Amino acid sequence: MYGNTTRALPWVRSYAEAQAVFNHRGAVRSKKWMENQRPLYKTYFHYRVVKYANHFDVVLYNTVMARYYEPTMVDGKQHERRLFMGDNSITSKDFMHYVLGKDSWRRVENSQRGEVIAPVYIKEFMRDGDERFSADFMYVDGVLDTTKSAHTPHYRLVSGTEDKAARAEVLKKFDNYLMLAQMRLPEFAAEVTLANNLGRPWAGGAFSEYDARDCVEKIANDTATSEDIHAFFEMCQDAFNVLASKRAYKQKDFTLQPRWHAPNQQVDSLDKLDKQITADEMRKAVSTRILKALSLTKKSVRQTIPQFVVEKDYPRSNVSW
Repeated sequence: MYGNTTRALPWVRSYAEAQAVFNHRGAVRSKKWMENQRPLYKTYFHYRVVKYANHFDVVLYNTVMARYYEPTMVDGKQHERRLFMGDNSITSKDFMHYVLGKDSWRRVENSQRGEVIAPVYIKEFMRDGDERFSADFMYVDGVLDTTKSAHTPHYRLVSGTEDKAARAEVLKKFDNYLMLAQMRLPEFAAEVTLANNLGRPWAGGAFSEYDARDCVEKIANDTATSEDIHAFFEMCQDAFNVLASKRAYKQKDFTLQPRWHAPNQQVDSLDKLDKQITADEMRKAVSTRILKALSLTKKSVRQTIPQFVVEKDYPRSNVSW
């Protein structure tokens, strides 16, 4: 793609629009082009619409991104089948958005039962001839009919009984360490580091994952030295720093240590927090780090998400296909 070329391309969202583009564009006089092919932009071969006996293909490079079948009349209503295939490249996402009116992640469509999520994923679930598609939609009088449509199955990963049992077994072994972490809360508070880069959204701690995995694994395997135990409680201190910094970040009247050098900046102390860190919160934060270090936070049970759910029932994260 050269710049934002896709923004200059025409809409091709249906059989009628594909036919209009095909009829408007003249045949390109070149051996590279076939009689049933038309460019979407100048004479660029990688953006094209291809006409067949009963359908049009909208092609990006060598991928059929959309296939529109000629509408048919059933009981006085127009039925049009439209197939789509998602792709993860930036060019493909732009092409889908600006040309096909679709998005690879999720898309709200008007259906016979109201607005639903009709996603076009990057994983195929069917083939039409030799071409792969991830969405097979039927539109009746321009409205999606979910009873005659389908898309790539999707699911969420959730914790199963075995996952929970494995975590409980590990945390039982760390029970004494977790109790000590709770008891040392005043020490962690005295040594706390409150910083903007620890409190902002998605921020992690300063203690490396490698060091966390190393000390936690040795404790779990009963091979820990005094240095490993010291490292474990350094990890606990870091967990406390993150907890306190995130709480301070959300408190509007709290001034955190900035990300840039500001020697005259007045920084608030832990005492200014409206709500102090509790022993239970500390235990939970350290437990999470232990499980993460031992790769026990993964979820192994697939929970199927129904097709064409309403937007409020579509997960905001943890969606796989």
